[in-house]
Amino acid sequence: MSGEALDALRHELDSVDAGLVDLIARRLEIVAAVGAAKADTDKPIRDVTRERAVLDGVEAAAVARGVPADLVRRIFREIIGYAVDKQVASLQGGAGQPSRVGFQGVPFAYSHLAAQKHLAGRGWEAAYQGYPSFADVVDALVSDECDLAVLPVENTTAGSINQVYDLLQDSPVSVVGEETWRVDHALACLTDVPVSSLTRVLSHPQGLEQCSSFLRSLPAVTPVTVFDTAEAMRTIASAGEPTWAAIGSPEAADAHGLVVLRRGITDQAENFTRFLVLAMKPAIVAPRVPSKTSLVLVTSHEEGALLRCLQVLAASEHSMTKLESRPRPGRPFEYLFFLDFEGNVAEPRTQRVLEELRRTALSVKLLGSYPAKVVRADTLVSGADALEAVVGD
Repeated sequence: MSGEALDALRHELDSVDAGLVDLIARRLEIVAAVGAAKADTDKPIRDVTRERAVLDGVEAAAVARGVPADLVRRIFREIIGYAVDKQVASLQGGAGQPSRVGFQGVPFAYSHLAAQKHLAGRGWEAAYQGYPSFADVVDALVSDECDLAVLPVENTTAGSINQVYDLLQDSPVSVVGEETWRVDHALACLTDVPVSSLTRVLSHPQGLEQCSSFLRSLPAVTPVTVFDTAEAMRTIASAGEPTWAAIGSPEAADAHGLVVLRRGITDQAENFTRFLVLAMKPAIVAPRVPSKTSLVLVTSHEEGALLRCLQVLAASEHSMTKLESRPRPGRPFEYLFFLDFEGNVAEPRTQRVLEELRRTALSVKLLGSYPAKVVRADTLVSGADALEAVVGD
């Protein structure tokens, strides 16, 4: 192919890319108009039926054009999620806009990326500060070094992150939001070398575990653990060893000038991390915003104590989305429970169920009500879809 022909094709690609950006901008304008039309109604922001119809429609169109349906679906999930975040932000107003956000790790760690995603969806800008540990992040929030803290709380592959739950139990912080991040681990190196030539692969222990099948295909490689996936990328960039590689986000690889050798190397394609957004003051969530409430429940150490609390929740027709047990400090073999359910503490029916739980349990610590990003998988949305952003058009 001649140089002129290649330049012509690249020019055509540039035109198509510019057209895609224009179409996304136009779609967001229409969504904003839809939101304005709903403003004087009591219609909720989320419409599950509409969400499924949009995603099914674009997937069918992709199949008809020979385009990978999963790729198109993921792109539209991100677009839809951003639209929802903007509508939520418009209902919440500008109160509480942060200027400093803390996270665990170094720049371009997954926590940093999730924090950026959360703020971008609300049209906010802030300075980001990484800290060595989860406890350091919470301490920074409590001591007013930052306005928000973003911490991972569970992963669909690795499960719950117990250190964060323990910090929520002991700290005077409020949950004011949640975010999800699709973990798409990449293998990156200094130069474009054959994967078979690698001798070491660095990553966080969970990163190595989540890519264990891929690593087993490289018997000459020695896995090396570091405290953060982004730190692994930074180490590879500074070490100057062409046979060393790192597992982490493609964004971190790009930021450190590394070459991505492989993408999508996780054992499970549907690998999501859920993050909690913390502040020192609780959020006030508009009634039309799909919301969750999180609390810590302490029950008496007797038969049926937890069941009675769950029956209170079920009778109130609140849907529980998470139940996590943790040891009760100073009381061996006794437990407290972290509980999430769909509901808004500003609503009378949620206030009533909290009052009933306080009468039934030994104690209830309200962690906060906040706009929901992760919702239950109902008959219209699959389990994987339920971890994605809710629709707003």
